[in-house]
Amino acid sequence: MEKAVPILSIVVPVYRAGQYLPVCAASIRAQTFDRWECILVDDGSPDESGGLCDKFAAEDPRFTVIHKENGGVSAARNAGLEAARGRYVLFCDADDALAPCAFRLALEAAERRPGDLICWRMTRSEAELPAADFAGPVAETFYTAAQRRVYATTVDGHSSCNKLFEAALLKSAGVRFDPALARAEDYMFVGEYLDALFTARPGAQVCQLEAPLYYWRVNPESVTNRKTRGDRRGKVEWEPEEYRDYARRLTAEYAETRAAMNGWQGMTEADLAPQLRTYLRRFAFAVWAAGQLGEALPANFFSDGPVPELLDLLRRHRFFTPYYLLFRLRLKSLIARCYESEESGRVVLYRRLYTLTYYILFACGGKRWQQA
Repeated sequence: MEKAVPILSIVVPVYRAGQYLPVCAASIRAQTFDRWECILVDDGSPDESGGLCDKFAAEDPRFTVIHKENGGVSAARNAGLEAARGRYVLFCDADDALAPCAFRLALEAAERRPGDLICWRMTRSEAELPAADFAGPVAETFYTAAQRRVYATTVDGHSSCNKLFEAALLKSAGVRFDPALARAEDYMFVGEYLDALFTARPGAQVCQLEAPLYYWRVNPESVTNRKTRGDRRGKVEWEPEEYRDYARRLTAEYAETRAAMNGWQGMTEADLAPQLRTYLRRFAFAVWAAGQLGEALPANFFSDGPVPELLDLLRRHRFFTPYYLLFRLRLKSLIARCYESEESGRVVLYRRLYTLTYYILFACGGKRWQQA
């Protein structure tokens, strides 16, 4: 007998997840909304994970298993996408878990706001997940097409695991994960989906449910953490011709983004912090790129416009970044070297500057700065 077509397809890439996969699967099985399928993609895992996937499928027909040769998390997610039958697609990592009311709340929001991207908060504390009978109300935050760049850089915006993707839009726009990327594959996937969404529906919005429905486990052996620790390329990978006059173009982009967010008004500190840190780091790249290309920085680069505003906002909220003090002192050479050290993976200099500048700021200000 053919299985009923599900409303929601959950794709779970599985690799060396034997310790946590049962908790993840149990959180899916415990959902109060039950018209789902879960596609477990065993990515050639050398541990007992593949056998566990088969066990879950034998116990509950809503679980299906794909066994494939190891190809990385992006290839595994793509394989799950190809097999998905639901109207919506949700991704979950095998060492994480969902609140039992997650599917219900997300789909209720999708029914209220057809055409929007529904997403929700993530938490590092499993105890913060709401219970199965949680009824709300749930506060909502909205981002327009003009604000998409800001959303993608918020604390939860870059992840693919806290969003309800429309399968039809993924298919029509050809949005897939890029297996060639060593990192930031989630960020690129979400960015491409947002591009497709706002192209198809300019008036659509990102609707973020202000409830922590996804538990993001701190697992030192996760794919993300192992990938980060092992990423030691030794050089900055970039296309020089794409970044000529970058400091001026970035200044214009910042002004547009700031205007779209009403001068950063109304953002929580948790969401504001990555905006400010990311933009200052991008201006550090602009300093580095100008040096590499032999270009002069715009007049008043350090004294007028985005850079001094970013520095003032970072100081006001005490959001720490090692670039803060280097920009305050206008140390162009050290800014460039700090960026190159961080981006290339040869992080000794970056780590030393991080420690040194943090303690200088603490010693001078007498108050602790918030570290990322």
